[in-house]
Amino acid sequence: MKLRFYSIKMIIKSIGLNGKAQYASWVVRLSTNSHISCATQIPSTKRFISTSPTQCTSLIPRASSLVAASPPNLKPYLQLMRVDKPIGTWLLYWPCTWSIAMATPAGQLPSLYMLTLFGTGAFLMRSAGCVINDLWDKDFDKKVERTKLRPLACGSLTEKQAVGLLAGLLSSSLAILLQLNWFSVAVGASSMALVVGYPLAKRYTYWPQFILGLTFNWGALLGWAALKGDLSSSAPFWMYAAALQWTLVYDTIYAHQ
Repeated sequence: MKLRFYSIKMIIKSIGLNGKAQYASWVVRLSTNSHISCATQIPSTKRFISTSPTQCTSLIPRASSLVAASPPNLKPYLQLMRVDKPIGTWLLYWPCTWSIAMATPAGQLPSLYMLTLFGTGAFLMRSAGCVINDLWDKDFDKKVERTKLRPLACGSLTEKQAVGLLAGLLSSSLAILLQLNWFSVAVGASSMALVVGYPLAKRYTYWPQFILGLTFNWGALLGWAALKGDLSSSAPFWMYAAALQWTLVYDTIYAHQ
């Protein structure tokens, strides 16, 4: 241990870090890590070393950063689709992946084609759901601190523009759905009643989380139907019921927050 700290001290002196505050900060960070990470690399210059907390830069940019850097005329559309908040897409996509995995024959990996198809569909349908939600709620959103800057509430997009975007998203979603068997097309299309009706559940019922759970986890049925061509097994329905309970938990927590 003494040898280690002596070596560290010699390294620091060699790069010109004579300040006690800089020395202490750097040694603490090194002593609490078994290896030098990107947050504690030896700087290449004598004159500067940051003593503030640093983070590793991810190779994959955050969705919010991509939206923030997008062209001004495109940004309101991306915000309306909630592209900067991708967790909703994941919550829609995960039940699809579970269902596809369960419907895959034993000993085989799930179809990458199906996973990609459902991933694209989850992104498009979640975006469409957000547009529908904001079209229903734009007058309420103007009066709520958390939502008053949404594109329709603040006026950066018109209702006509939002409807045009919705038409494009639904048309693209239909194109994805038509890649599946006809039974799956019927199962997928039937979810639209839930997608359109969810905003009304927030106004007229005490259980919007229940309607959201029915909507967000529809992929548990659709994924199975896409691979099996039917819903004769009870397995996807048990999965659907379990995922519904999951949604009730996380969305109730979110509502309280």
